Amino acid sequence: MSSENQASYTLRFDGSSDGNPGPAGAGVILVAKNGKVLYRFREGLGYQTNNAAEFHALILGMKQSIKKGYKNIIAEGDGRLVINQFQGSWTINDADIKMLRDEALELKHRFQSFRMRHIPENYNRSADSLAYQAIDLGDGQVEEESLG
Repeated sequence: MSSENQASYTLRFDGSSDGNPGPAGAGVILVAKNGKVLYRFREGLGYQTNNAAEFHALILGMKQSIKKGYKNIIAEGDGRLVINQFQGSWTINDADIKMLRDEALELKHRFQSFRMRHIPENYNRSADSLAYQAIDLGDGQVEEESLG
């Protein structure tokens, strides 16, 4: 069966940093084509910039999608910086951000199809809320909520 005939799932991601840099968290929501939320993920990130937190959220979502067996993903985020850096249209000067981008690009190859698009902030409030909540988690601590 070709990837065009298989269902696509939406991965909404956001990162939050209280202070930029400061205590940070990542939030991800995995949504079925019919709009039903299947999973919510939060990860504590320790002390990070907002840009790094956004990349960590994308990576968290990609890893969890792979782990759960979802092979066709449309990633949606409200951070133009991360999206444009991931897609290669904006330059990255920070070595740590380049490493995060490279990790995300490596993960991209594990999907049958993977697209990314920018969405307005008001469509990403749930992922933003999860990212903010994740600030209180320990560095590397991941919480998962299954709703499917």
